[in-house]
This record gives sequence, structure tokens and C-alpha cells, in this order.
Amino acid sequence: MPRLRECPFDNNRDLQVEHFNGDDYHVKCKRCGAQGPTADTWAEAEKLWNDRDGSDKH
Repeated sequence: MPRLRECPFDNNRDLQVEHFNGDDYHVKCKRCGAQGPTADTWAEAEKLWNDRDGSDKH
């Protein structure tokens, strides 16, 4: 698994990829609850989290 970038809201790496709604995935911060974009695969969820553009919202 590639190393995930830290959470943009609390700068920690206590993160997990969650599988939800049957076929969807996202990265979620275990401390503050921030979530990355929804993806079709685990790997895509990681990539979207790492490639975020700084327009993050909590």
C-alpha cells in the first residue's frame, strides 16, 4: 500500500480506507472524520487522497 498523505485538517496519519455502499471506497481520518473523494477501487481512493488539490473541506 502506498503511503497516504497526512490529514489536511489535523496533520496526522491515523487513516484508513473504508469500503461502503457496496462498491465504493474512500480514505477516512480516524481522528477527525475527514473523508476523501469516493472511488471505485481501494487503489483509486488512495490515489485521490494523495492527489488532492488543497480545496479540502471537513
